[in-house]
Amino acid sequence: MVRMLLIVLVLCAALLGPVAPARAAAEWCDTDPLLLITTPDGAVVPVFILVGARGAAHLPAAQAASLIATSATAEATAGGRATRVAVTVAVPDDPFGRGFPVRAAASTGPLGTGTVYAAAEGASGTAMTLRFTLDVP
Repeated sequence: MVRMLLIVLVLCAALLGPVAPARAAAEWCDTDPLLLITTPDGAVVPVFILVGARGAAHLPAAQAASLIATSATAEATAGGRATRVAVTVAVPDDPFGRGFPVRAAASTGPLGTGTVYAAAEGASGTAMTLRFTLDVP
């Protein structure tokens, strides 16, 4: 009985201990549109472009970048057996801040899963360029 009481007291003391403060502003808010890249030989390759901004208030800016300010170019390389790709992502500044941390990644799966072709971090208002090669002519 005494042992059970000690266990209960220890558990209660643990629950009353310090709790880490919530830090939602420090979390990444990501969007992940699918970009269809057409190679020089006409193959269509789906690539997910993760675009993130640090802080929930900046999510609309990340969404604007992924929908408006994303461009891609593709050119043949390695004797026409592969495709070199450059994707430019620019997250605009917003009413909540300028130069806030942003990130971008190109991958085969959603939210940076699968094979990650390229990744970059930067600041809003400045373009990030993701350069990678697809093994598709």
